[in-house]
Amino acid sequence: MIAYIGFACRILLAVVFLAAAVSKVRGRRARAEFRASLGAFGVSPRRRPAVAAAVITGELATAVLLVADVTALAGLAAGAALLAAFTMAIGAALRRGTPASCRCFGASAQPLGRRHLVRNAILLSVVALGVTGASPATALGAAGWDPAALLLSGFVAVLLAALVISYDDLVAAVLPR
Repeated sequence: MIAYIGFACRILLAVVFLAAAVSKVRGRRARAEFRASLGAFGVSPRRRPAVAAAVITGELATAVLLVADVTALAGLAAGAALLAAFTMAIGAALRRGTPASCRCFGASAQPLGRRHLVRNAILLSVVALGVTGASPATALGAAGWDPAALLLSGFVAVLLAALVISYDDLVAAVLPR
């Protein structure tokens, strides 16, 4: 059972990181807006292209690593590192009172807030749960994966990923300013 939960965590995170990366590279304007948004996090104009490329590459690499069993732990570690870095950057911007919007999944009208720290804490919890399910102690052995359980796990993961990706809009609808 824990192996399927671990699999679902990996798929959820892979979809989230893939969506985040794609939203930043889906067009020239999206790339430029993402690079410009890095200024709110204290990144100098000269360093923004390199930082933007590193973030996007990290998100894509994490998504790819999460898919295969043999690279799952590396993907979970990369995801944890990215989420920790993002959380620290958001926290620093909030402490400075820097007005910024979240560009996690493309343009957003919602300014950065504690809800982004909560979202990242939830995702870090998903990483931790994924590590539990990806450890060698949870190997399924000779029995292998049950296709129906695997399909159900993947379906639930994609639905939950859609909620994470829509998090800003969902919170804004529930807790209007």
